[in-house]
Amino acid sequence: MKAEKGPTCHFWWILAKVICIVGSVRTIDLEYSEIVKSRGSDETAFLLWGYDRKNQEIVLEVQVKKALWISLGLSPDGSLNGSDFVIAGWHEEQVFIYISAVDDLKDGYMTGDWPPEKDESQDYKLMDLKNNDTHSFLRVWRKWFTCDPFDQDIENDTLRVIVIYGESNDLTYTEDHFFYRPTFFLLVESVVENPSKVLSYDLKLNNFPIPDQDTTYACTFLPLPQVSTKHHIIMYEPMIDPKSVDIVHHILIYTCANSTEITFDVGDCYGSDVRFSQCMTPMLGWAVGGEAFYFPNTTGVSIGTEDDPQYIRIEIHYSNFEEIEGIIDNSGIRILYTPELREHDSAILMVGVFTFPLQFIPPGSKHFKNYGICDTSLIPEVLGKPVGDLTVTTFLLHAHLTARGIRIMHYRNDTLIGSLGEDNKYDFTLQQIRNLPGTVTIKMGDKIMVECTGNTMDREGTTYGGPSTMNEMCIGFLFYYPVIEMAACWSLVDINYITEALGQEHTDSLIDAVLNLDSIEWDDELREIAQKAEIECNHIAIAQNRKGERINKTIPALPVSPPTSHACNKSLPP
Repeated sequence: MKAEKGPTCHFWWILAKVICIVGSVRTIDLEYSEIVKSRGSDETAFLLWGYDRKNQEIVLEVQVKKALWISLGLSPDGSLNGSDFVIAGWHEEQVFIYISAVDDLKDGYMTGDWPPEKDESQDYKLMDLKNNDTHSFLRVWRKWFTCDPFDQDIENDTLRVIVIYGESNDLTYTEDHFFYRPTFFLLVESVVENPSKVLSYDLKLNNFPIPDQDTTYACTFLPLPQVSTKHHIIMYEPMIDPKSVDIVHHILIYTCANSTEITFDVGDCYGSDVRFSQCMTPMLGWAVGGEAFYFPNTTGVSIGTEDDPQYIRIEIHYSNFEEIEGIIDNSGIRILYTPELREHDSAILMVGVFTFPLQFIPPGSKHFKNYGICDTSLIPEVLGKPVGDLTVTTFLLHAHLTARGIRIMHYRNDTLIGSLGEDNKYDFTLQQIRNLPGTVTIKMGDKIMVECTGNTMDREGTTYGGPSTMNEMCIGFLFYYPVIEMAACWSLVDINYITEALGQEHTDSLIDAVLNLDSIEWDDELREIAQKAEIECNHIAIAQNRKGERINKTIPALPVSPPTSHACNKSLPP
């Protein structure tokens, strides 16, 4: 086939309603990239993308080994069914180097078996399709929101990227040519200005034998770098021992008061050694799927002053579900710090559900929601002094295996005014620290409500909040400045209100009230009753300072609004 001059369109296979390579789009740099792994071999594909926040447009590129066709899919949950696919390729008789004639594209969606069905609304624009000696490249453009129910919206959620390529025109493929990765597209990266002097320091366990049990919380105390003047931590990154990469669930670094009684032994974080309960203020954190985190250029974590800690408590959660014996672990976190100070000292406030014992999700729930409320009016009370506004820059969402969505909602005068972070397609394997597009101000008296949506369709018993990965959590970590002496701000639901709504007798024991849920034969009606009660019940709001002192008060529920709907745009670029 010869190359033709000017814009051309060719129908590609019987399913194809194609879009021409024609016109132009705004220049969008491909700033981000990820490796996408095959599920059948060691082969990898390469994903690149860039986006325009103002115009709500995205450009996606995939690179695979030389092929006859390439497909890029966006899935809400990792399955083919319900995914949004774009497919492009070459006619079998075409010579690969004739790029100008290669302009066939199909926008499709999955409702059953492969291949996708043709989407009557063609919302992708083909920007490039080419080969070199070894690889094939597909680049496409689209709007974030297309008005098409068969397209996945591009927003502040995790999507699962599926890349498939084939070597025959019948659209068949092998498992070696199927690639998958959860991805968050709308990253807001910190502007990184490297100081002239940067030091590194490792906070890690040394030769720790991971027990052959499903859940272990290992803790010890470690010294921070000994510096004689104030320094700022400006970046940290995980160091996961290759032997433990599928077992390390999270790593948390907690600050300790300088009067803390410490031990260099490694013990159970939540066992009989009360020394580990002395340090409960998160300083740095990492969870599954996280990568290196660079603090915004104006902020850093202070070390080296009289008020800063000399020691930290490191907590590593191991999920050894296969109960493998003999693994010796050396995981931890590496920090970079500098004497070249930033404008603001940064800290972390933990918000959400006071995890156990009152959080629960009935079995067979498709989307059961748990709620935790931070009432910031308690913060000045527990600190015993006035507190000014806090500025939030960054967030980390944390829940376990049932979680399908997490929102941190910001209320003022009990009215929802915005978001402090959310992911309505949460993926346990991609717990990234994410910068907000801009800073958000929290005023004392504001409330922060964390909502977690859980799915227990595959579980027979009630899922409770707790430390195991098979339990649940519902937590947000807010990175903010200026530093205040706070550790956590969260709440417990009125469990008796919920159990009485379910027809159970009142009990003064909260533990008994929770355990009585095991006697319920759950059905759709009872799940709906429990959900309604969870939404409307009072909360016991709790504020805890860095000394471990707590105050609490009973507060009413906050009004719950669904996630914000977005305007869509059908137009392709001129």
